[in-house]
Amino acid sequence: MLKNILSSGFTFKKEEYELKTKYVLLNNLIIILAISLTTAGLFRLLTDNYIQAMIDFSAIFIGSFLIFLLRKMKKGNYKVVAYIMVFSSASLILVSYYISNGVININTWFIALIIPIFFILGYKIALFMAFIFMFMIAMLNLNYMPTDTVNQLFGYVPLFLSIIFLHIYEYRFYQFTQILRDINNNLEKKVKEKTLERTNVLEEQKNILDYQAHHDVLTSLPNRTKFQKVIKKMMNYAQSNDDNLSILFIDLDHFKNINDSYGHDIGDKVLQITADRILNCIRKEDTLARFGGDEFVVLINNYHDKSDIEVIAGNIIACISKPLEIDTMTMFVSCSIGISIYDETIRTYTDLIKYADTAMYKAKENGRNRYKFYASNMTELAFEKVLMETSMRFALDKEEFIVYYQPQVDGKTKSIVGMEALVRWNHPKMGLISPETFIPLAEETGLILALDQWVMYTGMRQMKSWYEMGVSPGKLSLNISARQLQQEDFLEVIKRMLVETECKAKWIELEITESHIIENVLDVIETLHHIKALGISIAIDDFGTGYSSLSYLKKLPVDKLKIDQSFIKDIPDNKEDAAITNAMIAIAESLNLQVIAEGVETLKQQKYLLEHNCNLIQGYLYYMPMSSKKMEKILKKVKER
Repeated sequence: MLKNILSSGFTFKKEEYELKTKYVLLNNLIIILAISLTTAGLFRLLTDNYIQAMIDFSAIFIGSFLIFLLRKMKKGNYKVVAYIMVFSSASLILVSYYISNGVININTWFIALIIPIFFILGYKIALFMAFIFMFMIAMLNLNYMPTDTVNQLFGYVPLFLSIIFLHIYEYRFYQFTQILRDINNNLEKKVKEKTLERTNVLEEQKNILDYQAHHDVLTSLPNRTKFQKVIKKMMNYAQSNDDNLSILFIDLDHFKNINDSYGHDIGDKVLQITADRILNCIRKEDTLARFGGDEFVVLINNYHDKSDIEVIAGNIIACISKPLEIDTMTMFVSCSIGISIYDETIRTYTDLIKYADTAMYKAKENGRNRYKFYASNMTELAFEKVLMETSMRFALDKEEFIVYYQPQVDGKTKSIVGMEALVRWNHPKMGLISPETFIPLAEETGLILALDQWVMYTGMRQMKSWYEMGVSPGKLSLNISARQLQQEDFLEVIKRMLVETECKAKWIELEITESHIIENVLDVIETLHHIKALGISIAIDDFGTGYSSLSYLKKLPVDKLKIDQSFIKDIPDNKEDAAITNAMIAIAESLNLQVIAEGVETLKQQKYLLEHNCNLIQGYLYYMPMSSKKMEKILKKVKER
């Protein structure tokens, strides 16, 4: 409560040191004077000096009013109170002077007069006026009480001490205020410096995070998110300014083989080199982004016509196809490019990217290492592909796949020596679907593993059934995909199937395409030796269509070579095909291997093959692929003969 009484009644800010000092000093001075005059007034009542007591009590009332006024007025108006106090004190001094018959007694009135002047006019003027008042009062007192003049003068010592004390207090407070201001300024400066430093650090971190969020770590190219923002902006600009806009969707061909063969570190270097090569093939105003994996996208704007896009796409294919020199190794990479062009039919940027992606897959289907422009029918084909993929995932469970068997015949004896298992898809709506349609899709989606194993299991079980019936189907040739050979548990899968179906290993022959062997020769040789040890025969399918290596062929545990039908089709009229066929038959004889020709459809082909010691024949000339029931009828007829 005392603190509240002594305070000015206002809440000051931290920087208002000087103003607060003025208010507190003036407030406390008035309070002290009021207390002093109260004491003096009571003493005068006791000494029967009633008139002077009334004056003192009037001063108390005025002091209380001034305190009230000081607290009610705004902070900047404290001088108004000081002026009122000077006027009141001067008036009361005059009244006291006339009441005391011209005798000026030492009391608090002079302090009440001089002190407000200190607040209004300052230290020097207040001290000067105090000297003048002291001199004037001393002169007046000489006329009435000469002997007490010296005592009167000594009575004014508190007045001078009060002024000096106030000045010292104000000066010391000013110094303290300056120190506080300096400290505050230093603190503010340091805070600003630290804030600026922290802001710069945060801004730098923000920029780093923003860059990482919108750029590829490996190639430093814009990523999918950044590219989408750019293409949105460019599409709006193209729409407003009738500008040309196109997207090139680039995908490296067989990039997985590089990672599998050389490792991901080499694969990453290939991607970095590829990104640099593409950048060198496009203009500065074009945008190149990496979508992930081996996919790159180029946004081209403000070009003249379609021929400009063809030139850029051709240059990119040519640049990427150049030899790569990495760690003393030389390798070759090609790419397929899909191109979409922005027009009024395209509504969103996702459509523009999707169409380029669709065209890219069409380029891969057409042989890779080329570019393809998007056409509207591609979307329909892609949709059909998606539907087919979805249907295929349920086809095995719904038993929509069936195994057809095509007999292999000894051309001299006309007897069946074996048969090849061929899978067919009996779709409930699309009917019988050729393997050429769904096998590539199965390989692409990974469903080929489950499909191959189902065909193997079904074929083995069927062979067991036929041999139990007493017929002689010979050996069953089963086609094996590259993915099957790459499975670590492939050998265990074969063993389990042989046990579950009770099929003998000598009844089975595995056909492996030449290209699958070349992809990973050392691992394939080891796997085939283990399969051979089980008693299963090995045949190389489509022999002559790949990059044959006789040195590897000698190391393979192969029992039979199968000449591809592309060489059989035009013999004996096509001399080149005939020469190649003769060479493959000679290779088989030199390596003590059996040789079989597939795709034989005419008597001329049959005659030529028999004349050149290729007795094993498979083709429409003898039998077409057929269901197990039809195959069973034929085997029974052969047995009855």
